[in-house]
Amino acid sequence: MLTAALRVYRWDRQTSSISSDRLEDDTLPSLERALAVYQSSLGRSRGDIRNAARATLVDLRPDRVEPVVKVIDDAASYEWPRTARWAERRLAVFKAAAPRHPLVEPQSARDVLAETLGSVPENLEATVASLYADYPAFHRLAAFPADYAAADLRADYDLAQAQALLYSATQVTVEARGDFKHILRYARLARLLYRLESVAPPRRARRARHVERAYRFVLDGPTSVLRKTRAYGVDFSKFLAALVRLRDWRLTADIELRRGWRPLAFSLASEDGLGAHRASPPAFDSALEASLAEKFGASREGWRLSREGAVIAAGGSLIVPDFAFRHEDGTEVLLEIAGYWTPEYIENKLRKLSQVRGVNLIVAVPRSLATRAGGLPATVLPFRHRLLLRDLLPRLEAFRPGHRRRPGRQLGHVVDE
Repeated sequence: MLTAALRVYRWDRQTSSISSDRLEDDTLPSLERALAVYQSSLGRSRGDIRNAARATLVDLRPDRVEPVVKVIDDAASYEWPRTARWAERRLAVFKAAAPRHPLVEPQSARDVLAETLGSVPENLEATVASLYADYPAFHRLAAFPADYAAADLRADYDLAQAQALLYSATQVTVEARGDFKHILRYARLARLLYRLESVAPPRRARRARHVERAYRFVLDGPTSVLRKTRAYGVDFSKFLAALVRLRDWRLTADIELRRGWRPLAFSLASEDGLGAHRASPPAFDSALEASLAEKFGASREGWRLSREGAVIAAGGSLIVPDFAFRHEDGTEVLLEIAGYWTPEYIENKLRKLSQVRGVNLIVAVPRSLATRAGGLPATVLPFRHRLLLRDLLPRLEAFRPGHRRRPGRQLGHVVDE
């Protein structure tokens, strides 16, 4: 990750907006030359390699050189002495030299080194390296990925600049139409608090028979309720590094470059392509879910299936059911699968599901748990090894108007916190 001092951005005063720097196509030749330096410098010191890489970036704008070198350096692996030996060597040299201060004669300096180190390095650079091998500038390059190309460097630079801009964010908002479970998981991993709001579909889309749900995630930290703070900027940047792997999202942030300054608007979307080179998370959490989605298909008997298509409140927690089914007549049903996990996981899952209210919900559980799940405010779907469509479809149909079904409302009141 970049430091705040290496940020490059554009600030539009008229619109009070800000955007992070992104490299153009014509920078790729310079990036290739810098990468070639690293790929051919195994065993050299970090300081020497960085200086050589800087020399290849003379065609780049000066404010971009250090950030590019830092991004390349983060991809490299270095080795260095892990003991206190070098600190002890420095201390011994300084103690031996103190009574002879000032050391103005080269021979006197060589005598001190010979006395303390047992040998005299060939030149000044070797002397410094022999004393400071544990300092980052003298770490030796151990490995560099051979397949790391200029396009990868460019993508990492663009993402790193966006992350660095979020260091000054006081609040981040994400609107998404999918991958809700991943967004909540990434927010928790980044130690962020979140509020969830339903996003109304555009007026033109409200008449459509099938409209994907959208949610707004408002992210901040524990002390944000007391005052605006930039204390969670690093957490926001970590969250962004995970978010870019997902699809169909839009992020906005309030950026306060200096305390007391008017916030600037920063926005990103999945269509911007940040992190496009990073692998997307698995589409399904288990083979059980993947098998059901494959057998059901995109639609069947008037029902359309969507993956993790809604968020529901469960007491003080939020749950993203594994599947949402929407019928042509407007009926919506959620399916949560409690599969073969640890007893602690199952107990926690059932406890949360017991607090769900006002939702058309089917809970699929192994047959051994069917009795325990019978008290849930949901339709229970027992299964042996996999979910069968002949068991699922009748339970879906039971929620449609005119059919006998468990009490439950449409999902219009799922979550609006």
